[in-house]
Amino acid sequence: MNKSYPIPQHILQDLVEVEKELVKAATRSDGVLAEASLATLKAGGKRLRPVLVLLAGMVGDYDVEKLMPAAVASELIHMASLIHDDILDGASTRRGIPTVNAVWGEQVAIAAGDYLFATAFELLSHTPIRAVEIMVNAAVDLSLGELDQMVTAHVADQSMGDYVQKARRKTAALFAACCQVGSYLSGASEAEVAALTRYGEDLGVAFQIYDDVLDIVGGKQTGKATGVDVRDGTVTVPMLYALETLGRQSELAAIIANVTPSDSEVEAALAMIDQSGAVARAKDTARSYVDTALDSLKVLSKPEAVAVFTGIGEFVVDRYN
Repeated sequence: MNKSYPIPQHILQDLVEVEKELVKAATRSDGVLAEASLATLKAGGKRLRPVLVLLAGMVGDYDVEKLMPAAVASELIHMASLIHDDILDGASTRRGIPTVNAVWGEQVAIAAGDYLFATAFELLSHTPIRAVEIMVNAAVDLSLGELDQMVTAHVADQSMGDYVQKARRKTAALFAACCQVGSYLSGASEAEVAALTRYGEDLGVAFQIYDDVLDIVGGKQTGKATGVDVRDGTVTVPMLYALETLGRQSELAAIIANVTPSDSEVEAALAMIDQSGAVARAKDTARSYVDTALDSLKVLSKPEAVAVFTGIGEFVVDRYN
């Protein structure tokens, strides 16, 4: 997390403790499960979900002991979902590092994902039942979002509404849950909890759209591999906007529908999307979701909380510009 954004020092210190607890949680088991779980943890990540839990705790009475189980559990749920996503996608690498299923095989990967989910909810069992319910609902949405993505793979005829539903389930639901559970555990008012839940959901949609953009231009900006969504037939916002321009009967639509596109076809699709102006439109759409998220902060009573959540919103935008 970029320290130029106004994240209080005590939050940064508590994130160090979150990392230690994540290592403990990932290595509670012995042998290959611990190895696979620890490998997923060490593969990196922004730890944005635990950050949201802790920052949301600032809205009421900040108590890191109350927040820690939910903060750690949020990242474990995210890690578990990544392992299971990689299995379903047949992915051999993530962030340039071999996936669990590539190293240990599909059976171990399934077990590791299940183990991390179980560990997350064991930690949450020490929190109020409402906090457990919030995170359970998010975990269900994650599963539904992944199923939605599988069912609609290689289907070019989709709407923005279809996309947003998947993004809200697959990404935004956990963002919203982190904000909701953190503010709830801090004793924030119902209005503030509701406002932060909306903030998290809109921020999550923006985050997903920006990740979609990286699949088109990531190689130029970050060194990240491009074309994964095109190859998998995952219809994203840049693709939707490009299809509006090029048409549903275009070469791009045919490549998206192809379940086994060649490398040259993937490259051609990326070029068509980039040249259509869809990337700029997608960034504008993501920015509008961030703006809506920031608008929800008006309800918060503590200026320092508004400042940090505004900073997180700007971080989501600035890291792609």
